Amino acid sequence: MIIQETAYARAGLVGNPSDIFNGKTISLLFDRFKAQVKLYETPRLTIVPNDRDLTSFDSIENLVSYRKTFGYYGGIRLIEAIIVRFKEYCDQSGIKLGQKNFTIEYTSDIPFGVGLGGSSSIIKAIFSAMMRFYGLTEKEIPKPIQPNIILEAETKELGINAGPQDRVIVVYGGLVSMDFTKEAYKQNDGLHGNYEKLIPKLLPPLFIAFNEDLSQSSGAVHNIMRYRVSVEHDQKVLEVMSRKAELVDEALSELTKGNKDALGPILSRDFDLRKSIYNIVPANLKIIEIAEAEGAHAKQTGSGGAAIGTYENEDHYSRLQKSYFKNGFSIFKVDVVDYPE
Repeated sequence: MIIQETAYARAGLVGNPSDIFNGKTISLLFDRFKAQVKLYETPRLTIVPNDRDLTSFDSIENLVSYRKTFGYYGGIRLIEAIIVRFKEYCDQSGIKLGQKNFTIEYTSDIPFGVGLGGSSSIIKAIFSAMMRFYGLTEKEIPKPIQPNIILEAETKELGINAGPQDRVIVVYGGLVSMDFTKEAYKQNDGLHGNYEKLIPKLLPPLFIAFNEDLSQSSGAVHNIMRYRVSVEHDQKVLEVMSRKAELVDEALSELTKGNKDALGPILSRDFDLRKSIYNIVPANLKIIEIAEAEGAHAKQTGSGGAAIGTYENEDHYSRLQKSYFKNGFSIFKVDVVDYPE
C-alpha cells in the first residue's frame, strides 16, 4: 500500500514572530503551494532525493545558481530529522513501532526561503505518513503535541532557530489563533499553548505577493533577535513582540464582530512594529510599498520574500497585480485550505 500525504504552505497573518517570545499569532494555510509525500513498505529504509537534493550539475554556473535558489541543505536532512524525533518520541512514550522499513518520496513546489513555511510542510507530510504507516492516531500522539515533535526536528536535530507557529498551523490547518504565552502553557501542563480554529469567512479578501529571488534563511533572521534578547538584554525587542501579540487580540475582536475592514490597518501596524526592530532589506520593503502605493495594507508572511495583504474588490486586485508584475513579483489570491476531517 502506498501512503500519500499533503501539507500546504502557510502565511503568518498577525503577530508573528512573537511566537518565539511567548506571544500570540494568527496564521493560515493556503492551497496555492504544497508538499507531497509517498511512503511505502520496503526491505530497507530509503529516502529518495528530489530536485532540491542535486549533487551533479551541468556547470559551475549551474551549481551556483542552484545553491542561490535552494541553499545548501535540501529536503533529505529535514526528513531524516523528523524520522529521528518521531522514533525517539515513540520510544519515550512506550509506543512500539514494529520491525518494518519504508521508502519515502517527496516533492514540494513551495517557494524556498520566502517565508511560506516550506520546511515545516515537508516535515508535517512525512510525520503524518509515518503515523499512518505505523497505525498511530491522536490517541497515541495527541494533536497539540504533534507540532512540538515537528518543531524539535528543526530545533533539536538541525539547530535551526524557529518558533512553534508554523508547526501548529501545518498540523491544524485552516485558520488558527495561537496563544503561546506562559499562562497558556501553564494551563496545559507546560506542554503546549492554546490553539483555536477560526472560520475563514471572517477574513476579508487576501493576496500574497512574493519573489523567490529574495530567499533567505528564517533561522538566521531569528538568531539575531534571540541574541539581542538573551545576550544584549534588548528590552525593545520584547516590547515590540508584546505589542504584536496585542494586535492578535485586537484582530480577533474585530473579526468576530464582523469588522473585516479592520484587519488591513492591523496588518500595516504589525509591519511597522517589525520594521522598528528588524533591518529589512530594500527589496522586502518594496513588496510592502507597492501595496501601500495602491491603497492596500500588507505585512511580511514570515522572515522575508513574501507579503500578505488585503484588497477591496476585483478592480483593486487588478491594480495590485499590475504593479507587482511590473516590479518582478508574483501575486495570487489567498484561498484558505483545511484538512479533511
